[in-house]
Amino acid sequence: MRKILVISSLFIILFAFFGCLNLFEKTTTVSVLLTDRPVSDIEKLTVDISSFTYHYAVGDEEGEWATPTNVATTIDILSLAGTEVSWLNIELPENASLTQLRLTIEEATVTVGGEEYPVEVKNKDVKVIKSALNILSGGELVLDFDLARSLHQKGSSNVYILNPVLKPTFRRGKLYFIKGEVLESGNPLKSSIVALMPTDESTVLRITMTNKYGKFNLGKWKDGEYLIKVYKNVELPDETEDLDLLMFTENASEIVNVSGEDVFRTISVK
Repeated sequence: MRKILVISSLFIILFAFFGCLNLFEKTTTVSVLLTDRPVSDIEKLTVDISSFTYHYAVGDEEGEWATPTNVATTIDILSLAGTEVSWLNIELPENASLTQLRLTIEEATVTVGGEEYPVEVKNKDVKVIKSALNILSGGELVLDFDLARSLHQKGSSNVYILNPVLKPTFRRGKLYFIKGEVLESGNPLKSSIVALMPTDESTVLRITMTNKYGKFNLGKWKDGEYLIKVYKNVELPDETEDLDLLMFTENASEIVNVSGEDVFRTISVK
């Protein structure tokens, strides 16, 4: 029987499963978490996930696939907005690399204005990893379901298309959340772009969007200084293109220091 899950920031669902690793004495555990870039114009996006599988290898070995059981589930993606939710634990050999990660989305529905509409799912077999992730001794694998670039509406009709875009981030060690809110004239600013960078702005570490309450979650990071930049009125590219923030001027920026605890910042834009 398919389990129906509605995941909220206060309700964590954990599935544990173990692959066939009889050839290895030592294994390491990787927690798989789901998060989401929220959008404000829909109330609910229900997605049916029917399968999950991953491929791993150690050194130059060819590697193998592992497929957990009992993972078929229905998830409300909108409930992931502004948070991270534990989904799976997977067992891997120490010093392994995750080389491929796939899941199958069978169908989806969207709720707008209290009405539910079917969603056409393109690319049901979603390949998440495009390059190997070195796991070494365990950690957390975050799958960022980029809803803002995954769900599209045909004109002004009630026809919706889902072309899933998921981005993986792997992390380990002592890490702390960087969260906050964005205000404009004292009011929450929804659907603004929030980016996290090193203070030298050499790269973009994470991009998210504020939800309808102006809240954002940039994930967990190790101790150090980081730069948060906020952009409003940014038109997102489609799923085939990268978002180049160099094309835009930020509306606010702030340096934050992570030092042994979670960080929450209130940022005001002009």
